[in-house]
Amino acid sequence: MLALIVTTLSACSGNSGSSGTPTPSETSASPVSSAPVAFTVVHNQGEYAWPSYEKIVAGYNEKSGNNATLKYIPAQESESWLQAQFIARSEPEVVSGTSKFADAYKNGWIVDLLPYLDEVSPYTNKPWKESFLPGLIESATDMTDANNPRLFGIPTQVVTVNLYYNKDIFNEIGVTQPPATISEFLEVAQKAKDAGYIPFSIQNSMDWNLGWLASDVFGYLWKSRLAELDTNGSGKVEPKEWAEAVLADKVTKDSPELREYLRLMNDLKPFFNEGFNSASWEFEGIFNDGKSAMVLNGSWYPNQHQQGSYPVNYGVAPMPYLDTAYSEFGQDVRYKYKIGSTPSFAVSRNAKDNKAEGASVEFLQYLTAPDGGAKVLAEDLNLIPVVSGVEVPEILKPIVESFGNDENMGFHAHEFTPEQKDRWLKKQQEFLAGKVTADEFLKDFGKDLKKFAEEAVKNHPEWNAAQ
Repeated sequence: MLALIVTTLSACSGNSGSSGTPTPSETSASPVSSAPVAFTVVHNQGEYAWPSYEKIVAGYNEKSGNNATLKYIPAQESESWLQAQFIARSEPEVVSGTSKFADAYKNGWIVDLLPYLDEVSPYTNKPWKESFLPGLIESATDMTDANNPRLFGIPTQVVTVNLYYNKDIFNEIGVTQPPATISEFLEVAQKAKDAGYIPFSIQNSMDWNLGWLASDVFGYLWKSRLAELDTNGSGKVEPKEWAEAVLADKVTKDSPELREYLRLMNDLKPFFNEGFNSASWEFEGIFNDGKSAMVLNGSWYPNQHQQGSYPVNYGVAPMPYLDTAYSEFGQDVRYKYKIGSTPSFAVSRNAKDNKAEGASVEFLQYLTAPDGGAKVLAEDLNLIPVVSGVEVPEILKPIVESFGNDENMGFHAHEFTPEQKDRWLKKQQEFLAGKVTADEFLKDFGKDLKKFAEEAVKNHPEWNAAQ
């Protein structure tokens, strides 16, 4: 999912070009520089977004006096391309297009941006951190080591996954409101199927699309065990705590939460599009062409719809939640989660080596300035801004209204290692294809569960996990 929403921009600052952290007196001064810094901006957004990013870079260059340039790398290639650049020490000064910022930091390829948040932004004349919405930076901060938090990158949009529904199909089948619960979702899906439509288009060839629904459902399934599993009192269960729970036999193949998840997946299966286990982007096309009643997509979809001029007449609603009418693990009301995002743009080692670290940080300050890049992203690309003082796109206001102060627990005991994560996906594909039973699925999950947890603990000595 992150490969779809992140871009990589590289920019130069209006400071002296020093690789050190700028002082408040430096950053509060006029950003125009007498010695322009040139650097490359690499991004992986589709062609529809190019004019907006060009506008942002041009605005930054004009105000800073620097010379940032854009370089495009296709999304499907950005992860491997950036990895190769890191290894060759040829990466751009500001990087994106990867979901592996933590590994990049561990390897010394990017810098910690947390210290910069106290510095004054030349585009707001106040500490940079004061621009961001409450809780936004906290959600993007790596707290693996609670005594030494790190910020690997700056978010550029509030990231949500939403239910998109076809208003015309809903009118035809007599549904006046989008389904709020899983029970209602199943009822609407049946009506759409009876009317000859695909109720719910998904793809399951990769783990992120159906995985969005799974992530939300798991938050409800495990919520009653929060106090037991949240040993550090953060309000959610970190990967370290999931590993400790597995090693202490608190999470096993026999955990009823897992069996309930498989029951839900089995109940949803009849409403998926044909070939969903091998489908990739077809799931979007099915919805865009008006063939499916509902789909899950991100908060970036309104922008894609606008740019693609798709014929579907759509509405947006929060993802249906697991309710008590469907499951004993459900809730009577929706959790209203804190707003959150993930790092999108990071400052690389080369920015520091090339004496452009200050310039790169200043570009990120412009990118997230209410009157700068944040305004362009909201107005031109229909993205939910990460800073205050920017109007939220009208189509996404129902989503913003669902935000609150609840923590999503998540579930990480099936993804301790890449091998385990891949095995879960493949076994889920077999389960949804009717090739294995729930018992066989869970037996496979439990077979090497402790081994994978031990491997994760070994790979993360900073966890100081209880063995």
